[in-house]
Amino acid sequence: MTVDLSDPSDLRDPSSSTELASEPVVPGPAPIWEVIHGFTRYWAVVAALGLGLFEQLAAGPRPASALAAAVGVDEHRTALLADTLVALGLLTHEPAVGYRLGAVATTYLLAGAPRTMVALVRGAPGPHERWPELAETLRRGAPAVRIEDDPGGFYPALAAATAPVQRQVARAVAATLHPVGPEPLVIDLGAGAAPWALAFLAAWPRARALAVELPEVVAVTRRAIDAEIGGAAVDAAVGGATVGAESGAVRAGGRVRVVAGDYHEVELPNAAADVVVLGHVLRAESVAGARRLVARAAAALRPGGTLVVTDYPRPEVPTAPSAPALLMGLTMLASTGGDGIFRVADLHGWMRAAGLEPAATLQPLPGQTVMTARRP
Repeated sequence: MTVDLSDPSDLRDPSSSTELASEPVVPGPAPIWEVIHGFTRYWAVVAALGLGLFEQLAAGPRPASALAAAVGVDEHRTALLADTLVALGLLTHEPAVGYRLGAVATTYLLAGAPRTMVALVRGAPGPHERWPELAETLRRGAPAVRIEDDPGGFYPALAAATAPVQRQVARAVAATLHPVGPEPLVIDLGAGAAPWALAFLAAWPRARALAVELPEVVAVTRRAIDAEIGGAAVDAAVGGATVGAESGAVRAGGRVRVVAGDYHEVELPNAAADVVVLGHVLRAESVAGARRLVARAAAALRPGGTLVVTDYPRPEVPTAPSAPALLMGLTMLASTGGDGIFRVADLHGWMRAAGLEPAATLQPLPGQTVMTARRP
């Protein structure tokens, strides 16, 4: 008989059937250990990224001794970390060959991979130092230091990190929508590395885009657009926009105008856009701020235009599959002055109040939710 000392129920006398029948079953501590191990799993992967361990295996398998020499750690410690990554399904190991990258690590944990999540692994939890303060942050109502207090210190890296996944989502959504006019206008508020603007420009050859981003972050937007479009084409004015050089507008290629400014304050064209995108920005706002931003976006839409909102909506009923969205909500509370994630019903209410009709809820990729509304 094997006795699990971590489970008090295993310490009862198995012959005492009356006792077993009358006492409630004591749950095992496995869920608590999963929480604890989630913390250590994360830091094991971050350590491997910091050591360049995955990159060292990109060219092929290596035994522990060679891998240790490559990452500059002694063999015992390297092997323990590598064995942990094997157990996590990120590496494989054959005694005669050594450690080899698994398919998941090859796809997502190499810096140059098309679908890399290397920067996202580091950045998605927000500033790491905010988490030990979460209890006090919840009492206070906001973190002592908010990301938005120094947006240039965190958001540029996050914008670049999220772009590969968001570009996939944006391509899928763009394929489902159709322009209203012959020269459609796409407005991307909080553009980041412009995955949404670029996806619509690729899908709609005659489209133009207006990308708005904070002055501290807008260099990421410019680089992404210049890398894809360049500046060779003749610059085209964005219909109806009154932003100009004096307000921070920057010409970036012939089809895009990049505006450095706060999306709550930049003057937008009225009733001119075929699409307005709010990509992962509402959860960083207060409820009042999110409602105002939806109203601003709605006012910029032409009749027949579409508002696209992508975020992690709060579930009506919390369940295990909804844990990632709820944890994202806590991430926002830990690091920003926003109110975190919102329910779809709340968003639909804001849309209707702004004169829009909620349309579709899409999941182009697992865990990526996109909600749309149309202006009649």
